[in-house]
Amino acid sequence: MIYLLDTNVVAELTTRPKPAAPVVAWARSVPAPALHLSVITVAEIEAGIQDTQDPVRRSPFGQALEDIRDQYRDRIAAIGERESVAYLALHRRLKSAGTGIDPPDALIAATALANGWTLVSRNIKHLARSGALLLNPWEYEG
Repeated sequence: MIYLLDTNVVAELTTRPKPAAPVVAWARSVPAPALHLSVITVAEIEAGIQDTQDPVRRSPFGQALEDIRDQYRDRIAAIGERESVAYLALHRRLKSAGTGIDPPDALIAATALANGWTLVSRNIKHLARSGALLLNPWEYEG
């Protein structure tokens, strides 16, 4: 099984002084090659770093992003044709239902859908309407 980590999971594991124990336990229970990121997650992290005004706080975040890029270098999913088609289908379905998900989250969910991966996030309620398989590591009881 392949797991696509949402930005909130990556942030929890890489930038929190005391990450949530269930999230750490879940991540340790999964072989590293099964953990993937979306280019959208990398972009969201980069945007967060750029938005951080305090250079003292920004520096460790920048280092964390470098480490993430190195650690996941062969496991960062791009948005290709399959993902684009899945995104369009998701966008149309949600729009016709009168609901929606912000584009970055929809693109991450579409990546999971297009590849048959499980999306790992704390935002289960928000992402449930995407139809992606979801897992909340904050609820892990390993």
